[in-house]
Amino acid sequence: MDDSTRPVVLADLAAEVAALLDWVGTAEDLDVAAAERRVRDGVLAIGARLLTAGLAARGTGKAGPRLACPCGGEATCEGYRRKETQTLVGWIRVRRAYYWCPACGHGWCPLDAALGLGRDSHSPGIRRGLGRLGALLPFAQAAATLAEVAGVQTSASTVRAVTEAVGARREGEVTADVARAWAEGLPPAADAPPDRLYVAMDGVRILGIGGEGKEAKVGVVRPEHRRAGGDLVPAAASYVAAFAPAEAFGRRLAVEAHRRGLEAATEVVVLGDGAEWIWNLASEHCPAATQIVDWYHASERVWALGRARYGEDSPQTPRWVDRQLGRLAKGEVAALVAAWRRLRCGAAAAAVRDEQVGYFTNQAGRMAYGRFRERGLDIGSGLVEGACKHLIGAREKGPGMRWSVPGAQAVANVRVLLFNNQWAAYDLAA
Repeated sequence: MDDSTRPVVLADLAAEVAALLDWVGTAEDLDVAAAERRVRDGVLAIGARLLTAGLAARGTGKAGPRLACPCGGEATCEGYRRKETQTLVGWIRVRRAYYWCPACGHGWCPLDAALGLGRDSHSPGIRRGLGRLGALLPFAQAAATLAEVAGVQTSASTVRAVTEAVGARREGEVTADVARAWAEGLPPAADAPPDRLYVAMDGVRILGIGGEGKEAKVGVVRPEHRRAGGDLVPAAASYVAAFAPAEAFGRRLAVEAHRRGLEAATEVVVLGDGAEWIWNLASEHCPAATQIVDWYHASERVWALGRARYGEDSPQTPRWVDRQLGRLAKGEVAALVAAWRRLRCGAAAAAVRDEQVGYFTNQAGRMAYGRFRERGLDIGSGLVEGACKHLIGAREKGPGMRWSVPGAQAVANVRVLLFNNQWAAYDLAA
């Protein structure tokens, strides 16, 4: 901005501020709600003019008549192109030098990369706001929230496009990281080795576009470090989620577990329900781990048997279940199974009984809850249950929601960044 332009811009902005101040100070029947909306809109308009003028003062990004092209050729400056960009303070126009390479046909504006502008019409700040809100709220609600709170007008389709673009880009990065880890070696721990590392897995289903079920596999990794007094103190948990086969999900979870100290952990514990894919992954990626069927899933099965045997509303049901859970908490699985085999049941209840007898027989070694508690191990999976509910379910199981797998994965990826406290540092440059 040259010396002759700067005073004009500042004078114009000062006049607009003065007009706002006069209006607030003299308007009749003024209420605060109307005033704050008027002032916000006025300040945003001032901000857009200030940002436009400031960026113009930095130049167009022209770096001479020619630039080297990545293809090895030479690009020439073909003039200037204007870009309309939506920012947090409104729409602005940026004038940029444009270079074109005749050897490969590639054209670009160097200023875009310097300013963090992508091919779309969104500034980095808008992209960040749209991505965050689109991952937290239904897209239409996200657009309405941004308009009401920040005065930024956009559409549900725009929120969706930006959120899914960010999530798709993140999916490419995660996929590449996993492939690299399997080709070059798993990453070392980012922090001090934990004394105990919990790895929990579960699945949660959402509805696909055609109403069919689609399963997201969710993993949680939580290190614990022993402090001076001897107590184990949990560190922040981290999460992974993938609409993928077990093998691909397992590799993604293994990379995160190694980052949190799996290789050097003194003790590793894997929590899950009775799903075969969970224990297969545990054996593959955490072969020395203690495997535990989480208490929530085990107790739910006891309740299912109690309801089938005595009825949903029978007062006998909770009394019987409480007795079974008391024995289960001591790890008396074999005795429970033997007693259940002798239960007299009708046909429907007998089917439930036989299912639970088979389940508890197969999982008995992972239900030694008395010994696990003596060792101070967490036998519940509230960690992964909560992750399934809040990481995936809270956003992707809403009324009427139907998802494509790429769209659901993209939104899940942005939520993982948020849940892992990685969002603020994540580079959103398109």
